[in-house]
Order: sequence, then C-alpha cells, then structure tokens
Amino acid sequence: MAEDEVALPPDSAPQEKVLPTVNGSEDRPEKSRWPRALRPYPFEIAAWTGLLATILFLRAHGLRIDRVAFDYTIPPLIPVMGKFFVVGIFLYLLYTALRRDSPRTYLKTILDWRWLLLSLRLWLVFIVFTFSYVWLKVCVPLVNPRLWDQALWRLDTLLHLGFSPSLFMVELTQGTLLAPWLDRWYGWWLLSISIGLAFFCSYPTQLARRQFLFSCVVLWTMGAWIYMAIPALGPIYAFNEIWQQILPEIPHADAGHQLLWGNYQRVLAGWESGQLRAFKPALGVAAMPSLHVGGHWLLMLWARRLARPLFMPAVVGMFLTFLGSLVTGWHYAVDGYIGIVLAQSAYWLALFFERDPAGPETISTSVPENPRRRFASTS
Repeated sequence: MAEDEVALPPDSAPQEKVLPTVNGSEDRPEKSRWPRALRPYPFEIAAWTGLLATILFLRAHGLRIDRVAFDYTIPPLIPVMGKFFVVGIFLYLLYTALRRDSPRTYLKTILDWRWLLLSLRLWLVFIVFTFSYVWLKVCVPLVNPRLWDQALWRLDTLLHLGFSPSLFMVELTQGTLLAPWLDRWYGWWLLSISIGLAFFCSYPTQLARRQFLFSCVVLWTMGAWIYMAIPALGPIYAFNEIWQQILPEIPHADAGHQLLWGNYQRVLAGWESGQLRAFKPALGVAAMPSLHVGGHWLLMLWARRLARPLFMPAVVGMFLTFLGSLVTGWHYAVDGYIGIVLAQSAYWLALFFERDPAGPETISTSVPENPRRRFASTS
C-alpha cells in the first residue's frame, strides 16, 4: 500500500479517524499518535545506555567526564550532525532523479511531522554515541596501557600461512600508482562514510532509518569498547621501519600518522601532569578493530537492502578501504576482519531489535499518472 492510501473493508463506516503513516500501514486513532510517537526506540536506549556506561567507567578510572567534557565536545558536533540531514535529503533526491522516479512522494514524506520528529531524535542520538565513542577511544592509553601490537602481528602472520599482509601490500604497491591511489581513497574515508550516513539517515521510511542508526550505534560503541579491551597502536607505529621507504608515496596517511601521534603524546603527557590540555578527543589512536573497514561494510549491507543500485560501488569501496588500511599502516588485516564481523553483527541486531509489528514499510516513489511504478523498501 502506498503512503497516501488507506483501504477500508467493503460497506464499512469508520468510527474513528484513521491516519496514513509513512510506514505504509494504518496508524492508531489520532488521539493516541503522540504517546506512540514519543516512545523510546531501541536505538535510543542503546545510545543512552552506552553514554551512561562510558561516563561511569571513565570516572571510575579517575577521569573527569563532566560538564567541561560535554562543553568541549558537544557544541562542535551540533551543527555538523544537523547538516547530515540537509545533505542527506539532497542526496536522496539525486538518487531519486537517477532512478527516474518522481521526487514528489519523497518530499511529501519528509514534511510529515513523524519524519521530522524522528530526524530530531536521530540527530540527538548521533551526538550521544559520538561523544561516547571519541572519549572512550582517546582515553584508552590512560585506562589500559598494555599494547597488543606484537600479538596482532603474529596473529596476522599465522592466519596468512606465515606471510604478513601488511608487509606483502607494502612490497606489492611500493613504486606503483596503486600506493598513492589507495592513500588518496583512504584519506576520503571520512567524506565517504559521512555521505553514506547522511543518505540512509534521510531515507523515506521510518523503520529503515531506525534500523540503520541502531546498527551505527552498535558498531561504533562496541568498537570503542574493544579498543579499550585490546589496545593497539597499529603497525605504522609499532613497526614503523617497514613503511619508511613508502611514506613519500602516501603523503595523506603520513600527515595523519603525525597528527594522531602528536595528540597521543599530549594525552600521555597530560595524564602524567594531572591536566589534559591542547588535545583533541576526536584524534584517538586505536587499531583493533578497524571501523574504517567495518563502517564501509555496514554501508554495503544497507545499500544491498535499501538502495540496490549502490551495492556494487559500496563493495568496491569497502575492498579498497581494506587494502588501503594495510598499505597506509593504520591497521592489521585481522583488524579489518573483526571490523567486518562487528558490522555484520550490528546489522543483524538492528533487524532483530528495531521492528514494527505492522509489518514491512512500503513507500511509493511513482508519479500519479503511473501508480504501478513503486519502490518498496525491504526494511
């Protein structure tokens, strides 16, 4: 059933006003719509629980996570997260145009108060789980100073029959165009992941948006806790001599290495002096798992489910990100494998916990003159 269609049984007269929903199913009477719309969703519960656990854990280890930390972190996030939805709307309109569908149904959908209300809640949860992620990650060396780089290098070699994937990729790409190309692509990771997040957060159907954000909350929150449990700097820092000759060919990665290492040293110096100054929480250093690879794997899964034409580009992007993580020295291969497992688990958990009893959502993106051309979400 399309968004603006409501079917009634033959020869029946409605006793109460029935509202069409963006879920493609009939809503409850109008008087009950606000309590139903304001109920907490699983993605919100997961994000706020993660925030509480982060604050209690870090404070228990002597780190002052209070109003000062919020003031230092939250204000810069507010406009950035807000822009996600504006950019996402334009991206989805572009996607609609490329599919030669009418944008009118989508524009009507995003002006619905329920879509706008969920956008506000998604925006708030983005800020919440981002705060938890960056503070857990940057505080790893202050809570758990043990490093697992040697063990991860040995595990990488063991899993690949005695060969190190990092060493193999450096030797394979050094002196070729592949090294700078992978370096540039890896440098675009933040832009590419932001585009993906914006697109799916501005998707027309409510259930799909909630499921997508639930998977993001799980991926980045659990990834941060694994950072804390298995601290590792990454091969570029632990085995720097391997990358000395290829560094001029990967300038973007080299600049990033120095930026994060300088911040890491300031965090350690602040811990010794008792005061953290002139550091950026968003520049934490951690290798296991690779959320660069995991993030692109997650986008690949959602593209397959919600935007099939984007699936193969997402597959290529994920593969290049995995190779780039090895060439640039940011990650061990096993970091990428664990990132993929974590992303896949986050996807399955989202489908399990974020569900609507009314059934699957459907939204029409057809022009009125051709009502049989419909795009049905499988979320």
